[in-house]
Amino acid sequence: MIWREPDLFYGDKKPPRALAPMKTYRAEPRSAPKPFAWESMGAWVRHMHRLFALEGPNSDHYRRTRETARALTVDRIRECRHDDDLQRCEAMLVEASAGWLYGLDRAFNRAERGALLVEVRNRRHLIAIGRDAPKAKGPKLDPRYLPDDALDRLIQSHADVATVDRLRHERERRAIERGG
Repeated sequence: MIWREPDLFYGDKKPPRALAPMKTYRAEPRSAPKPFAWESMGAWVRHMHRLFALEGPNSDHYRRTRETARALTVDRIRECRHDDDLQRCEAMLVEASAGWLYGLDRAFNRAERGALLVEVRNRRHLIAIGRDAPKAKGPKLDPRYLPDDALDRLIQSHADVATVDRLRHERERRAIERGG
């Protein structure tokens, strides 16, 4: 005797397998939500706070939050000219894992947050000292700006032969400019 009740139409035999339906009814795939567009650092901060205020477990919300957060790049930080917006951004990066359901700690890994934080702090420092861009990197020893006595002293005492040759060429150039 079998453990189940016998089927009314088939008795103890199994019913025949049903054919696969000709058309399956599935929901149409939705397009992913686009990240919020922003032009200033203040707008990015406002968008992120708006997204963090909605703490609902929703994959579309998580995707939009992640994509909006990842729109913050080093180049966009360098374009910012407002210290108060950079200060808010710095606070958000520092407090990335402060208890949000889905915060900046999910959008950026620790190394990426660190690189962004360094850039924000460097930018704030440049704004504080009144510069628009960092100093251009150049040679540490530029013979054109050395006074004559320092030039002669370096020619006599410098250990690098290539540098001494550059200093001698500079001394000769100055002598030609003076007319002698």
